[in-house]
Amino acid sequence: MICFMTGGVRSGKSRYAEQRAIELAQKKDCRLHYLATSAVYDGEMEQRVNIHQQQRQASGQNWHVWEQERNVDTLLAQIDKQDVVLLDCVTTLVSNELFYGWERGEERWRDADYQRKVVAKLTALFTQLAADYQAVIVSNEVTSDLPVADEGTFVYQRILGQLHCELVALADEAIELECGLPCWKKGGRVC
Repeated sequence: MICFMTGGVRSGKSRYAEQRAIELAQKKDCRLHYLATSAVYDGEMEQRVNIHQQQRQASGQNWHVWEQERNVDTLLAQIDKQDVVLLDCVTTLVSNELFYGWERGEERWRDADYQRKVVAKLTALFTQLAADYQAVIVSNEVTSDLPVADEGTFVYQRILGQLHCELVALADEAIELECGLPCWKKGGRVC
């Protein structure tokens, strides 16, 4: 089961996703796992991570937090299949996988075969989550912006949009958050 959540930056996705994950875990009396994909690379990201940590602590739930920027699929062997998994977020995970090695001057993202491998790897992850777990998956909506001239951003947006379509196809619930308000696009309450 997948509950997919998207929306603009700071639209309340993570908070709502945490609440939805808690609801799912309470229904089945199982554990909560939080797969965090962001690296802390500046003060703003450190602040955002701290806010997320405080939210989880304030929830009163016992979250098992896994911090991994890439190869998230390797964590699943350590998580019981009846547990709830919250993946936050696809936007960062795609960036981490697609642009891996850029800081060393590697530009594999330019290679169409490499792009297809990234899409296949993440599609396999999402398919496994849908088949074996109750998963809440968060992403940002970045494809509604004006067209970009930068090739890297264009490739990133194209791949992210493709993966969003894959996720919605796999999802039992698809929710877009706007200003903290959930708008159900699939399953649940359609608005």
